[in-house]
This record gives sequence, C-alpha cells and structure tokens, in this order.
Amino acid sequence: MKTRIRKMLSSAALSTVLAGGVPAPGVLAHDAHRQGPPPKDNAVSAPQAPKGKVPRRLDEGEQRRYFTDTKLLDQDGREVRFYTDALRGKIVLISFIYTNCTDICPILMHNLTDVQDQLGDRFGKDVFFVSITVDPEDDTPEELKRYGERYNARPGWTFLTGPKKDVEAVIRRFGEFQDDFEDHSMTFVLGDVKNARWSKMRGDQPPETVLPRIRDLLERRESGASL
Repeated sequence: MKTRIRKMLSSAALSTVLAGGVPAPGVLAHDAHRQGPPPKDNAVSAPQAPKGKVPRRLDEGEQRRYFTDTKLLDQDGREVRFYTDALRGKIVLISFIYTNCTDICPILMHNLTDVQDQLGDRFGKDVFFVSITVDPEDDTPEELKRYGERYNARPGWTFLTGPKKDVEAVIRRFGEFQDDFEDHSMTFVLGDVKNARWSKMRGDQPPETVLPRIRDLLERRESGASL
C-alpha cells in the first residue's frame, strides 16, 4: 500500500488509494514563462472495499503513515504534528510559499485572502488553510507571523516551517518539491482529509474559481455523498 502511494505521488498526483480519484496533473512550477493552461480535474471513482471493511484511503492510520506526523513549527512557534494537527479530519487548502518571494507568491496570497474573506464564518471552523514555506532556512516562525499579518490571515490559517529536511519531506508527499525553492510550485492542493477527496488547481486562478471547489467539498461532506 505505502509503496503504491509513493509511486503515484512521485508523478505529482495524489494517490487514488487516498483520494478516491485521479486529481489534476501537477501544476507548472514558479516560473511565469512556463505557465500553461489550467490542469483538468480528472477525478474517477475508486474501487470499493469489501463490505464491512473501511477502505484503506479512509483509514486514519493509513493516512497518518502516508502524510506522516513530521514535527514542524507554526507561525507562533508551536510544535505541529503534520497529519494529526494540521490535516486530520479537516477540509484544507494547502499552498507552498516563501516570504521573500516577489513574483507569484503575492498573487497566491491575495487570492487566499479573498477566499478566506468570502468563506466568512466557515473559515477556521469548516475550512482551513495550510501554507508551507519552501525556504525554511530563512522563514522562521517570526517571519511567517509577520507575513501572515501582512495578508490579514485569520485563525484557521497555519503557516509551517521547521528543519529543512523535515519541511522538504512533507512537501514531497504532495509531489511539489523543487530543488531550487525559488522555482517552487504555484499549486493549491485541496483536500477533504476525512473523506480522502483530493485535487489540485493553479493558485493563480481567481477566487471565483477556487471557491466553488471548496463549497463542493463542504456540500458533499454535509450530504454524506459517496466518492
């Protein structure tokens, strides 16, 4: 199981076993000259587990083993176990940023701020943001705190840093690692962790494109819709 998931994510896609479908292909990296058309969302139905058994993609232990409980630090300097504290049971929008970026990151951050505001009181209650720095050697918790305040980040938006090897290990789980952090991914990874629904989208898309994807996950969770 673990080998299969790792193999599929190495191609910059979240696993069918975890996600219940094949999400959008990996988005081009940071360089604006290499930005192509938005990826297509090619979700398909996952095979069903035998009756009486919880599908592995929905098993909390399997999810924890895959995403890992790597210990990182949030913008307040608190220790965060990645799966248990940042992901478990949540609907999350994950982004990859660094505070000295002057190219794509300001676009991503403004989009995230707009989405946060339009979610209203559902943000921090039903939907959460996780922004992982790709430059952990420079982005201390204090730097991330100031960065979040610059974009009016509200409770429910977690910024993560930590030892370089640990941060990189987490980013690799999403197939978004780049050797040169300045060439980092502009991808948003959207997931309903509890129900193992995952997809990817370009982070430079307007909130009007991102919000329906989030609201769809909310509606499907609330209705108990199957994958």
